[in-house]
Amino acid sequence: MAAPYNHKQCQSLFGYSFDVHIRSGATCQLCGCGGESLTFDLWRQMTVEHIIGKSQGGYLKEIRLAVAECFPNLSASARESLSKEIDAINTVTACSFCNSTTSRDSSSTSMSDLIRNSTGDPNQVLKKISSALKPILDRKRSDVAWKLESVRKAYEENFLSALNPSEHAAG
Repeated sequence: MAAPYNHKQCQSLFGYSFDVHIRSGATCQLCGCGGESLTFDLWRQMTVEHIIGKSQGGYLKEIRLAVAECFPNLSASARESLSKEIDAINTVTACSFCNSTTSRDSSSTSMSDLIRNSTGDPNQVLKKISSALKPILDRKRSDVAWKLESVRKAYEENFLSALNPSEHAAG
């Protein structure tokens, strides 16, 4: 018999995203699926959503560069800590549907601009960035709700009837 699969090779679930999913309570922060009703099949479809995405400097690599540029007087370890904390407030759990439907969204500001425009000590910077991210996340939630309503209707009218034509012909 073969050795068990090394689950740590599932980086999308046990790598970088593991902490994000724990922090988010295994709940999609855009539509609310998961949480207490989480099943293995739903959990394995969970992804990481960057509130401000890669194209706008929202990935850790770009955050590190912006923090180093804007806060050169911080020690290397303090810059790394600040970068990771910014990354943590910029990432949430999203189901694959929500992540895919928001993947082309862009924000009115980039992460670099948020970092540049945030002054004060690291805690003040984190508070300012967190405050700026909240309306972006709220907008994404609203967009997802609208999309889900349309997709649910199409699912009920088109997919279910095609999947089980005899069931829906009588109704």
